[in-house]
Amino acid sequence: MRILEWNNLTGVHCGSSAIRNVINFFGVDYPEEICFGIGCGLGFFYNKLSKSKPSEVIHLRAPNMEPIFFSHQSKEKVEWISEKNNEIAEDKLISELKRNHPVFLQTDLYYLKYYNSNIHFPGHVVVCVGYDSGENNFYLSDTNFNELQIVSSKDLSLARSSKAEPYPLSYNWFSIESFKPFQNLKKQLEISIKLNSQNFINGQNSLRGTSSIFSILDWIGNFHMWSHYKDSANIFKFAYQIIVKRGSKGSGFRCIYSDFLKLAQNESKKINDLKLYPKMSNISDIWMDIGYGLKDLSKNYTKKSMKKVLNKIKDVYIEELDYHMFIKDNL
Repeated sequence: MRILEWNNLTGVHCGSSAIRNVINFFGVDYPEEICFGIGCGLGFFYNKLSKSKPSEVIHLRAPNMEPIFFSHQSKEKVEWISEKNNEIAEDKLISELKRNHPVFLQTDLYYLKYYNSNIHFPGHVVVCVGYDSGENNFYLSDTNFNELQIVSSKDLSLARSSKAEPYPLSYNWFSIESFKPFQNLKKQLEISIKLNSQNFINGQNSLRGTSSIFSILDWIGNFHMWSHYKDSANIFKFAYQIIVKRGSKGSGFRCIYSDFLKLAQNESKKINDLKLYPKMSNISDIWMDIGYGLKDLSKNYTKKSMKKVLNKIKDVYIEELDYHMFIKDNL
């Protein structure tokens, strides 16, 4: 058995709390909001699914937040690594743990029995911090649990190789050998804020699809169809959960990003002078209104409610575009 000396910290979001736990392992403690912001976590996906329910989904976090965070300090770009099969993936995982390296893993929480979930959610990030070869188990740090979670080799393999839409997995992982505090945190915050806006405007491709502010326009263009699908109520409900409840602190990660900007403005006069926090806080409020509007539609659909939510989505698109163009031009 081998388990890293781990001080497990719970958090709001799987990816940002995983980052915080890993840097804490190396003696650095940034708030989770800072980890999310430096990782450039804001994004938007709109996916139409061919085999899964709900048949259409949105997701409001950017891809590759975890490797982006560590790429800021690494000589080489950090990226998710995929493997061909479980034997290779497990051998590499154990090898990294033997070297005292915490390992980021992407999983489908449907196969993590401690969640007792009947819904596939691929892309859930955990950190593997130990293994027991005798019992054939692995130890995971997961944002929602105070204690390390024990998962069998079989279940972890299923979780890491899930082909559930919209994000098929292939034993995705990367490890971290070391981490030191950023030498110039103020500059890093400014760089990350601008990079997140650039990424959102230019678009980021991933196996999930493309994260882009302009994907919100695709959603707007097809939103009227949501009321016509057979699983309409489920589509509205899942979108509400994504925005309001699922690991985002509310507002589809705009709330945690607002809190990041509030902390960042204390470090940087430039960020403070641009008044980014109140801009993002307003965007966060609109997203929360959208979320609860979608919840109402899942229970009681009316054309009036549908139009009200659609207008809110149009409003938030305009506000987000203005914000990110403002960053691009002024930071």
